[in-house]
Amino acid sequence: MAYSIFILPEGLLTVTGTTGGNGLDGVTQGDGSHLVGATITLGSNAWQEIELNDNDPAFADNDTGQRLANSETVQVTSTTTQTFGAGTIVEAEYGITVSDPDGNTYQLVAVNFRTGSPSYATIEGLAFLGPQGGFPPIGVPLTVVGAQEGPSYTATSYATPICFASGTAIATPEGEVAVETLHEGQMVLTADGPPCPIRWIGRSRFPALGRFAPVEFAPGTVGNARRLRLSRQHRLLVRGWQAEMLFGAPAVWVPAGHFVDQHRVRIIAGGEVVYHHLLLDGHHAVLAEGVEAESLHPGDIAAGWLSPETEADLLARFPEFRPFAARETSYPVVTAVEARALLAA
Repeated sequence: MAYSIFILPEGLLTVTGTTGGNGLDGVTQGDGSHLVGATITLGSNAWQEIELNDNDPAFADNDTGQRLANSETVQVTSTTTQTFGAGTIVEAEYGITVSDPDGNTYQLVAVNFRTGSPSYATIEGLAFLGPQGGFPPIGVPLTVVGAQEGPSYTATSYATPICFASGTAIATPEGEVAVETLHEGQMVLTADGPPCPIRWIGRSRFPALGRFAPVEFAPGTVGNARRLRLSRQHRLLVRGWQAEMLFGAPAVWVPAGHFVDQHRVRIIAGGEVVYHHLLLDGHHAVLAEGVEAESLHPGDIAAGWLSPETEADLLARFPEFRPFAARETSYPVVTAVEARALLAA
């Protein structure tokens, strides 16, 4: 089977305060223990997609069945790259748990392209466990609070993108338009204000498997006349007395994945999906199949899906977004537990 893992190459992060080894590299051990107490700062969100062929769904340590599907060039230091040929064994060498200054914790996995001797002595990047968009903030010191030998997580456990699926009808002043036919500068309707111009559009193609698989809302489920497909962390705006009573706000953002009930709202796996990202002047609710859905929010949630080329394009035109970090959303965002209470009210 084939699957993808997104990594941040070692050359795009800094490590300080290790008790041995050299950066992420363990040198004499491959368990990550030299990093406990150290600080890791992610210098970019240029996540690199690594496609692997494997004989099982778990990305693990000491698994010679995990091999590169294609040749990959990785930024191994701040100034140098290294190319690894198709068929190179790739391992999840060790796991580390990090904490940001606000006390949020993240689980990371050190990725080893097996070409050195000993094989565990070099680490070429970090992968991140979590939901779609669930990446640590960029430019923020992350303290390593734990290390684990021999990680083994299914490929679907790793963080992935946020966006609209192809075919989604977006409301414009001229009527509904398929998202894939929109263009920069075109006006789209917003729920709480006048029409806004599209400042930037990004597009990504993925296998519709695991966390890449879209959430599908059957017609009429949330006010949509046709089926609506979104990535799992794409947020919908829920209004009403329930939001006011539970959260003290006229409306709240609820990720699409929190609506899944396996009846009217399902995960649709299989084939490929193309996701589209719409950046407006601010964080707005646009009308997607008649439903209030968020425009791209260039904060810590959106910082996980951009390819190096897409990131370079976006930041060249909008340098004010550097670095990607937490930014206020237009309405509060609810957790999975809060969403269950809201949707049951």
